[in-house]
Amino acid sequence: MGAVSEPGVTPVKRVGLICVATIGLITSAALPATAGERAPIRPLFRVHEALVQSAHSLPQARGKRLIYPEQIRGVIHDYVKRELAGRAVDCQVALGDPQQPITVPSGTVDLQVSAARSEEPLGRRVFQIHLAVNGRFIKTVEATADVAAIVEVVVPVRSIKVDEEIAVDDVTTERLVLFDLKQPFVTTPADVIGKAAIRPLPPQNAIRLTSVRRPFAVHKGDRVTIEARQGGLSIQTVGVTKSHGELGQTITVSNVDSGKDLRATVVAPGVVRVSF
Repeated sequence: MGAVSEPGVTPVKRVGLICVATIGLITSAALPATAGERAPIRPLFRVHEALVQSAHSLPQARGKRLIYPEQIRGVIHDYVKRELAGRAVDCQVALGDPQQPITVPSGTVDLQVSAARSEEPLGRRVFQIHLAVNGRFIKTVEATADVAAIVEVVVPVRSIKVDEEIAVDDVTTERLVLFDLKQPFVTTPADVIGKAAIRPLPPQNAIRLTSVRRPFAVHKGDRVTIEARQGGLSIQTVGVTKSHGELGQTITVSNVDSGKDLRATVVAPGVVRVSF
């Protein structure tokens, strides 16, 4: 393009601005405000394709090419996904830096990622991106990113009341975004089926391991059979329970005949056993 000049002003060449790929935050893909709430699973970031195509179509310095932020985000995503294998089905990576393309020599580019070891590989992290072209190391770039895990958790399909036993059709699995893998969420339906809710379980909310228990075999105020066995001798009488009890749990039972309280073990629904 020709030079632009004004009287008394040194001519200045007008240089075309290079338009680069930018990363736009998808605000509609908000992560859950409270861990355990249902959340849509969408990519946190997307590349503006028109800008990428525009940037690729512009002339670059001879023998040079650009590495875009989305490419760096992609290799970090693959790295973290391997880290979380067996603990999460996928991950989300929101790149902080770099936000500008990186210039490297033309050729076959290889991006390798490394990071400090961490027991909790989520949240804000720093990665080293090692760039090589045609097998020759070029440089290392530091990248920061916010990392979240995507896990499959068990959720109710309907409201489940306290003490209600959970059936097969009461639950399903959904994907959830987590920033803390230490949350005690149930990930296998078999871990809750046949158990009872300790607290109300709203639909579509992840179930915690601490929210369920084995169902009670006896309830407070139930009339139960009290049995005592020794060798081949078995004695039975009737009692009234003074608390709820699971199988194997020791509870207090009042002997109807004597009025005495006994400590007995729940051995079956409606049956407790005392020892001589």
